[in-house]
Amino acid sequence: MFTRFLATAVLIGASGCGSAEPDPAADKVQATVTPSTGLFVADRPDDAPGVTEAKAAAKVGAPIRFLARVGGRPEPFITGTAVFVAADPSLLSCELMGEEDHCAVPWDYCCEDSTALRDGMVTVRLIDEHGDILRSTAEGMGGLEASKFILVDGVVHDRNDDGLLIVDASQIWVGGAPTRADPMLGSR
Repeated sequence: MFTRFLATAVLIGASGCGSAEPDPAADKVQATVTPSTGLFVADRPDDAPGVTEAKAAAKVGAPIRFLARVGGRPEPFITGTAVFVAADPSLLSCELMGEEDHCAVPWDYCCEDSTALRDGMVTVRLIDEHGDILRSTAEGMGGLEASKFILVDGVVHDRNDDGLLIVDASQIWVGGAPTRADPMLGSR
């Protein structure tokens, strides 16, 4: 039940350009719990499909691999728990729109088609050896930041036909961020 509530809370707020600006004064929990050794890898694994393609074939309990970008909503990281959202790299974030300062939150996808966004979003959980979510903010762990590319190997924890996909990560490669000139910069 908590998992569905958490996923619903993560997916809410993904619409409305500039509708919710991040609060720099918000109380952030420091990442004091470190994930298991080997969760973050320095060498990029082989190519993987984007979230949308991987999600279409995802089955609960099955392994999954996908390429994504951290973001998809104004606050992609959940404070105090190692959970974050990511979006398919084919989706257009505000930072890649044709105008400077298009939106106050560069890693938001507020102008993207809502169906494409629903189909291209994933919730990623960082878990310990017992399968419990780490009680620490994932932001900063292994270099995780909004807008950066990630390549995730994991296991599908939950999925439904309403757009929910929750993945327990077993390995994450963190790349760089894109630019308008090269929207895939950071993915290689």
